[in-house]
Amino acid sequence: MREVFVGIVLVIGMAAGPAPAQKSGQAGVDVVAPETTDTPPPVPAEPTAPDGDASLTAALETLGATFPEGEVAAFRTYLDGLPPGVTAATIGHLMYMRRHWDKAAWFFGTDAVADPTDVASLNNVAAMLAEVHADADGALPDSLLLAAHDAARAATALDPQGAAGWNNLGRIALVLGRAAEAAEAARRATELAPDEPLYWSNLARALEAAGDSAGAAEALARARALEPNGIPYLSARAALPSGGAYSDALARVCNVNFRCQEICPKSIIGGIQSVTCEIENTNAQAACLEGKPYPTAYDCSEDLPDYGILIPGLNSGFSACVPGFCVHVLVDGEGNVDARVEAGASVGPVTGYVTADGHYSPENGFSYDNVGGGVRWSLVNGSTAGNVASGLGHPPVHVEAESTGGGPVSVDIETYNMGVISI
Repeated sequence: MREVFVGIVLVIGMAAGPAPAQKSGQAGVDVVAPETTDTPPPVPAEPTAPDGDASLTAALETLGATFPEGEVAAFRTYLDGLPPGVTAATIGHLMYMRRHWDKAAWFFGTDAVADPTDVASLNNVAAMLAEVHADADGALPDSLLLAAHDAARAATALDPQGAAGWNNLGRIALVLGRAAEAAEAARRATELAPDEPLYWSNLARALEAAGDSAGAAEALARARALEPNGIPYLSARAALPSGGAYSDALARVCNVNFRCQEICPKSIIGGIQSVTCEIENTNAQAACLEGKPYPTAYDCSEDLPDYGILIPGLNSGFSACVPGFCVHVLVDGEGNVDARVEAGASVGPVTGYVTADGHYSPENGFSYDNVGGGVRWSLVNGSTAGNVASGLGHPPVHVEAESTGGGPVSVDIETYNMGVISI
């Protein structure tokens, strides 16, 4: 996604009716789904200019000239036959969802020309015209971008409390090279919606263009604090200078703390994991200081080994086996207990078995999962040690077919229940 679109907020809605519900949209875009009304708005057969300004009408004519021959006339005929409650803005919304920016701009613009007081359509046509202009890479005249600017200014005049409109105006002004206006509009957006990282990222871009690197650094730091790995921040960070005021401002929000000593189990294995956790915490802190994406949490849970007897000194637990039955138990310092039970019978080199995992914690009580079973075929037979190990469920070398939790059957070649080859 290009820089222009990342910074433009698309507001899709209806001029009449209750406030619509917000939905998630493209990166850097707030999309508000339209609601239908019982009264169809006026949709002219041909766009007419807003009072005193023909720039939007001219932009629609310029845009329509790029469509296949006869398509604009077909669109106008289609609009004439829309059922009650369906508007040109509704069709613009559908075009936007299908990423047809030029068609979306035409339909939003048609709706805005029909009703110059429709804030949503003014905002939408401004966003889409700017996107189409950027996508054309110089093939379309700047009059489209100027029309987008006029529409955005009209939207903020009609709705001065709409943060999305000010953000639109700021980004379009910045593309036009009007840095002071862009910074003023972006500042207004952050004042109205201080928890939106997109607006702070756009303010950073505008302030840098206006020559205020210190202010831009503070705005970028605010965006990062709100969403460390968000696309708005990462995109702005890549476009803005490094070092100096930016390094200082970003360093102040780089307080990465995985709380390793709190989240890692109080056991020998947990102690080993806590060391890894601290290393990952240091790496994340370094990435944060460099302005790169970084993890904000660490999983330090202690899992029961998949196979075999627990290793003394590394796990707080034990294994006990008798012919036809084995149980492996793991206990951590918090009073949590995990157990794996296997039971079965052997006929010669073949052992059939069932297995299940049980869990106990002081907070949640007892539960079990991973119920399943399988068959083992011993490949080494005849020796006393091999027969004893096979009887305890641990053939020295064997082929195993197992399924747990209703999952697919896995086939493994193992030695003492430790996987060597999996199929």
